[in-house]
Amino acid sequence: MSASLLPAQRRQRIVELLGRREYITIDEIRAATGASMATTHRDLDHLATMGALTRIRGGATRPPSPRGEARLLAACLTRVRQALDRNDLTTVESALHQALDACTRLRRAS
Repeated sequence: MSASLLPAQRRQRIVELLGRREYITIDEIRAATGASMATTHRDLDHLATMGALTRIRGGATRPPSPRGEARLLAACLTRVRQALDRNDLTTVESALHQALDACTRLRRAS
């Protein structure tokens, strides 16, 4: 694989791998994306924050159930409210994106 994949392309490839299997290893992700170890860990951290997967030692598993998605959505919205109170618009934007992604996943699951 080419190491020049864009972050969105790498992350999509990781999600696709998890769509076919319940668990994937760091080495399998690196082979599929051509990314370095550090980049792979950053991608997994990003996807875990978005709720697209669950990080585990040595790799990742499929995302949480719809109930877990609902909890993630509630947590994101709580972060939005707290960030607004602090006038932290960067965190508001990030949390809103995460909330919208959780809504999309919940809609797909129903």
